[in-house]
Amino acid sequence: MNIKQSTDETAFKQRIFFALSEPGRYTIVRMLYHVGHEMGCNELNQHVEIDKSTMSYHLRTLREIGMITTRTQGRQKFVTLNTGKIESVFPGLLEKL
Repeated sequence: MNIKQSTDETAFKQRIFFALSEPGRYTIVRMLYHVGHEMGCNELNQHVEIDKSTMSYHLRTLREIGMITTRTQGRQKFVTLNTGKIESVFPGLLEKL
């Protein structure tokens, strides 16, 4: 039996595995999931011991993949995990992190 998936969904699945294969991004995703609400980048940086430039790189990568969204308020950026999108392709994955 062949199950056909849209190429967009397959590509998103591959990007999720790529993102989670790097320990820094894994830690960021895990932290955002367990906190359960958006976090300011400064607050996130206090909990995840990564230097600022590396944190920016990981956040950009996660945003480009579609795993997080960011919003800017003044000079502060806030990050939210796209839980619904991730759960739609991998139900239960985030709670296992």
